[in-house]
Amino acid sequence: MKSLKTTARWTGLGYLIIFISGFFANFYTLESMVVDGNAQLTSLNIINQFSQFQMGLVAFSIMVIVDIILAFPLYRLLKQENERMATTSSILRLINGAIFAVALFSLFDIASLTINYPQDLAGHVEGLLAQFNMVWNIGLLFFAAHLLLLGLLIFCSASFPKIIGVLLQIAGVAYLADSGAQLFLTNYQDYQSVLEMFVISGGVIGEFSLTLFLLIKGVRFKKSSTPQLVV
Repeated sequence: MKSLKTTARWTGLGYLIIFISGFFANFYTLESMVVDGNAQLTSLNIINQFSQFQMGLVAFSIMVIVDIILAFPLYRLLKQENERMATTSSILRLINGAIFAVALFSLFDIASLTINYPQDLAGHVEGLLAQFNMVWNIGLLFFAAHLLLLGLLIFCSASFPKIIGVLLQIAGVAYLADSGAQLFLTNYQDYQSVLEMFVISGGVIGEFSLTLFLLIKGVRFKKSSTPQLVV
């Protein structure tokens, strides 16, 4: 029992690392440099702030490594509810991590061009960023499915507040809606602001509530009063 509480606290710390590294890499670094529809200005921003871009790549790399690692303690914490579903949830998280690692190669290509052929960067940056975004969104579809299963497992567990399970499922729906729209809707821009707000609010509230609970409470392990999930 004490070992599981330690696992829970380490899992919460891992989530916190993901939040910090992801915020720095995506919002502080990438979003601040990318100017939609203006490859020339985007490339100039990357060249002029290249050290920050490199730190963003490091942060993204840390994020994906920790994200993959967390699949294992999450399985350990939730397998008592339904081992098959916990396994599926963790596999979906691993798939997302692997796909995101592939997406990162596009950003490393941008870094390589910036170092070796900065004069050619503007001609490639838009395509590489689009490729990064597309592959990332494919991964997020698997992550959304992971959150839906994770939320269900947590909702049915006596060791977690049920509200966290509900919030995680809302986050899963948000990721599914936004990533699906980016991949399949040609007029995504018409819904972008609403969907992005849905993802930011859903993801932050759902996943950060789990993070705080794991860090502060640890998890109150006790025998479930709810019948185990059967699939």
